[in-house]
Amino acid sequence: MLSFVQNVMSQFPRPTTQFALVQFSSGYRTHFTFSEFSRSSDPLGLLSSVRQLTGYTYTASAIRFVTNEIFSPLRGARTDASKILIVITDGEKFMDPLDYQNVIPQAKNKGIIRYAVGVGSAFIKETSWKELVAIASAPANEHIFRVENFDALRDIQNKLKEKIFAIEGTQTGNSSSFEFEMSQEGFSAVLTPDGPVLGAVGSFSWSGGAFLYPTKMPPTFINMSQANGDMKDSYLGYSTELAFRKGVQSLVLGAPRHKHVGKVVLFTPSLGQWRLKAEVTGTQIGSYFGASLCSVDVDGDRNSDLVLIGAPHYYEQTRGGQVSVCPLPRGRAGWHCEVAVLRGVQGHPWARFGAALTVLGDVNGDQLSDVAVGAPGEQENQGAVYLFHGTSSLGISPTHSQRVAASQLSSRLQHFGQALSGGQDLTGDGLLDLAVGAREHALLFRTRPVLSVEVNIRFLPAEIPRSVFECGEQAASKQELSQATICLKIFQRPQTLNGDLLSTVTFDLTLDPGRLSPRAIFKETNTWNLTRVQVLGLRYHCEEVKLLLPACVEDAVTPITLRLHFSLVGNANPSIGNLQPMLAVDAQRYFTASLPFEKNCGADHVCQDNLGISLGFPDIDTLLVGSDLELAMQVAVWNNGEDSYGTSVTFSYPAGLSYRRVTGGQVNHPRFRSLRLTCDSTPGGTRGLRTTRCSAGHVILREGSRIIFTVTFDVSPKATLGDQLLLVASVSSENNTPKTSNSTFQLQLPVKYAVYTVISSHEQSTKYLNFTASGKEKSHEAQLRFQVNNLGHRDLDVNISFWVPESLAGEDVWTGLQVFHPQKPSIQCTSEKTKPTEVNFQARMKKNPVLDCTLAHCQRFRCAVPSFGLQEELDFTLKGNLSFSWTRQTQQKKVVVLSAAEILFDTSVYSQLPGQEAFLGTQVETVLEELEVHDPAPLVVGSSVGGLLLLGLITAALRRLGFFKRQYKEMMEEANEQAAAESTKSDPEADQ
Repeated sequence: MLSFVQNVMSQFPRPTTQFALVQFSSGYRTHFTFSEFSRSSDPLGLLSSVRQLTGYTYTASAIRFVTNEIFSPLRGARTDASKILIVITDGEKFMDPLDYQNVIPQAKNKGIIRYAVGVGSAFIKETSWKELVAIASAPANEHIFRVENFDALRDIQNKLKEKIFAIEGTQTGNSSSFEFEMSQEGFSAVLTPDGPVLGAVGSFSWSGGAFLYPTKMPPTFINMSQANGDMKDSYLGYSTELAFRKGVQSLVLGAPRHKHVGKVVLFTPSLGQWRLKAEVTGTQIGSYFGASLCSVDVDGDRNSDLVLIGAPHYYEQTRGGQVSVCPLPRGRAGWHCEVAVLRGVQGHPWARFGAALTVLGDVNGDQLSDVAVGAPGEQENQGAVYLFHGTSSLGISPTHSQRVAASQLSSRLQHFGQALSGGQDLTGDGLLDLAVGAREHALLFRTRPVLSVEVNIRFLPAEIPRSVFECGEQAASKQELSQATICLKIFQRPQTLNGDLLSTVTFDLTLDPGRLSPRAIFKETNTWNLTRVQVLGLRYHCEEVKLLLPACVEDAVTPITLRLHFSLVGNANPSIGNLQPMLAVDAQRYFTASLPFEKNCGADHVCQDNLGISLGFPDIDTLLVGSDLELAMQVAVWNNGEDSYGTSVTFSYPAGLSYRRVTGGQVNHPRFRSLRLTCDSTPGGTRGLRTTRCSAGHVILREGSRIIFTVTFDVSPKATLGDQLLLVASVSSENNTPKTSNSTFQLQLPVKYAVYTVISSHEQSTKYLNFTASGKEKSHEAQLRFQVNNLGHRDLDVNISFWVPESLAGEDVWTGLQVFHPQKPSIQCTSEKTKPTEVNFQARMKKNPVLDCTLAHCQRFRCAVPSFGLQEELDFTLKGNLSFSWTRQTQQKKVVVLSAAEILFDTSVYSQLPGQEAFLGTQVETVLEELEVHDPAPLVVGSSVGGLLLLGLITAALRRLGFFKRQYKEMMEEANEQAAAESTKSDPEADQ
C-alpha cells in the first residue's frame, strides 16, 4: 500500500499539488499534514515512518476527522484548491460509533471529492459494496475502485490519476490546478546563450509557455498564463525563436490558438525575470498565426531585423497559408506586421504555406540574408519549398526567386517542406546547404556558386571624326569610325571557393538599338549585330570589334549607341561535385556605351553660338476668343555664331491656350531643306502659364542657318486672356552659351471675346389696327414684345435700347408708354426723347408710308443688364395707346408705325460672332388703316327698282315667245283625232 501512495504522490508535481496522510483503525494517526508536506524538502521521505495500525475499522469516524481537522487552513489546506479524499479500506466499518449518514454530508459541504478503494474479497458481498457507495462521491461507478489485494493497487493508479486530472480541468478563471501535468515540454526548442528553451504548449490548461534551462541553475518557466486570463488554450510555446538587438536577447513565442486567430509574444530579460515587451495578433480565425517563427538578421550585423511569422492555415480563394514579415519593435512602439506578406503561387488553397521557416544565409551573393518557406500541402500534399531574397531596406522581397516542387524531384515524395533547416555548410564545399524534411524522407539541397560580371566598354578614337561623317554633296563610302574594346570581369559573389570556375559566355552586340536605320555597322558581320561565344574563367577578358560608317548620317548630334547583352551558363566543376555556377539573379545583363560625334567648335573646342528668335501672326490682327479656335504663330530662329547643338525653343503662354501642332520646319542648309520638329508641353507653371518646348532634334544649326516653322495653339472658347495676349519665346542650345537680347522675344496680340446675343420681336406684338374717320375711337391699346437671348460662351454686360415714335408734328402717336421687364432688381431702365432727322415727312411718306424715328419724335428706352448670363433669356414688353388722329397729316389711308430694338455692348471687349451681326437688332411694324363708311339706302332702292325692271323684261320676252300658252289641251285633241283615224282604216265593213 505504501508503494501505491508513493506512486500517486510522485505523479503530481509540487507545489501545485499537496498531500496529507492519515491512517485509521480503532483510532487514527496523522502521519503528515498539508503544511508539513509543503515544508518538506523530501516529501516522499515522510512515508518512511508509516507503520500499519491494528484494531477495529472506524471508517466513518476517520472521514469526519479528516474533514474537520485535516482539510483545514490551520493544517495548510488551500481554500481555492480542489479537495480530494482517497479512502483505502480492507473491510466493512466495524464497531464505529458513527454512521456514514452523519459524516458524508459534512464532506459534501466542504466540496471534498471522495474516492473509495476497496481491497480484498470482502467487497464482493452486496453490503460491502453499498458501504463503498456510501463513502464515494456520485456517480459511484466513477469514484469506486476494487482490487483483490494491496499489490494490485498499482493497476488502478493511472486510472485514478486520469480521473483527478479531469477534476482539475473543470476549473475556470485565472487559477488552475492543471499546470504542468500535460505540458508536452519539448514541443518546440531553441538554443540560447543561457541554455536551451523548450516549449510547453500544454501548461496551465493549454495556455502554454516555455522552460529555459540555464547551466547549473533550476529551470525558469516563461509564460503569460497568470497575467493574462485570455491565454487559455492558446498553445503558447508552439513555436520558439531567439532574437538579438544590441546584444540583448529576446525570446519569441508563438501561440497559434490564441482566441482562434493566433498571437506571437516577445519576452525580454529584466532584473532576472522574463518580461513581456510586445505582442502581435493574427487577423483570420483558424489561420494558426504563430505556428512557425524565424528571426532574420538581414544585413548580417548580428542584430535581428525582423521576425517571420507563419500562418499556414490562412485561407484565400486560390492560396493557402501566408508568412507575415514583422520588423522588431523599436523602443516602446507597438509591434506591427504591415511591411510585406509572403505568399505561394496561386492554385493551391490547401498548401499550408509557412508551415516551416528557416534562414538560408546569403545564397545569392548580395550580402543580405535569404529565407526558405515550406508549403507541404501543395499539389495534393506533395509539397514545395520557396526561396525569398533579402532586400536592402532590411526586408524580404515579396516575390520568390525560386520554387522547388516535390513533383520535380520524385512522384513518391509527400509533405515536402514540412521541416526546414538552413544556413549551414553540411557538405564542406564552402557553400550553404538546405535540409528539407518530407514524409519518411530528408533531402539535402546544395547552393550553386553565384557569379557576377563587371563590364567596361571603350572606344578608340573616343569621338567620330568630322572627316568621317561630314560627306558634303558627295555620297560617302564605308569608313572605319572607331574600334570598341569590351572587357568583362567575372567573379564569384561572395568569394567562398578556391580555384577557377568556367562558364560559357555569349556576347550579343547591337549598334543603335531601337533605330529603324542604324547609322553604323560591325566590320566583322557588315551588319549592326554581332554575336560571340567564349568559355571564360574567373579573370579579366577583353574583346575588340571595329565599327564602320556605311553612309552619310543625318543625325550627327545623338551619339551612336553600342549595347551589350550577355548570357552565362556555368560549366560543371568536378572539384565541387559537378556543381554548375550561375549568374546572380539580380546581375545586370545589358550594358550600353555611347560614341559621340566630333563637334565643330574651333580651336578652343567650345561652341559659342549666337541664337536669335522672332515671332509673328501673319493671318490675324486681333484674337477673337470663342470664334477663333486656333491661333497660328510663325517662328523664325537663326544662328549667327558657331555650330549650335541641341537647339530648342521654349514658348510660354496663358492657360487658355494649348499646344496643338507644329508645321513647316524649313532651314536654309544645303543638306537639310526641311526638318522634323518635336514639341512637348508642360501643363501648369508659374502664374498659371503653360510651356511648350520644341526641339530641332539631330539637326546642327550651323553658322548663318535660319529655321522657319509654324506653331498652332488651340484657343479655348471659354478662355479669359485679358485685353492683350502675351506670348514669350526663348531659344537655347546644349552649348550653354549665355543668353542675349535676341534669344528671347515677346509678342502681344489684341484680344476680344466673341458673343452671340439675339433680339427678336414676339408674335404677340400688335401688328395691325384699323379705324374710321367718323369713329369715336381715337386710340387703341397696343403692345410691343421683344425676346433677348444669350447663346454664346460667356456672361456679359449689355444695354437693350428701344425706339418708339412718340409724336408727329405735335400730334401724339404713342401715349402712356411703359416698359415691363423681368423681375430682376439688377435691370434698370431709363428713357429719353429724340428728335427727327428729316422735316418734310409728307413727301417721304407719300413715297413710303412708314413712320420711324427719322420722321417722328421718338422715345428711347435704355435698359442696362449688368450680367447677362450664359443661355439666359429675357423678355421685354412696351405697352401704351396707339393714336389714330395723326394719320391725317400723312394724307395716307394706310401707314406703318416702325419701332426698333437693339443690343449694345462694349465693342472694345466684345464682338458679335461673325456672320450673326443681324441678330443684334430687330423691328416691329404696326399697320394702321383708315376705313371709309358708305350710306346703304340709295344702294338698296336702286337695287330693288332695277330688279323689278329686269323681271318685267324677262316676262315680256317669255310671253312673246309663247311660253305662257296652254299646249296640253291641243296635244290631247290631236291624239284623239289620230286614234279615230286609225280605227276607221282597220274596219272595212264600216266603209261599205
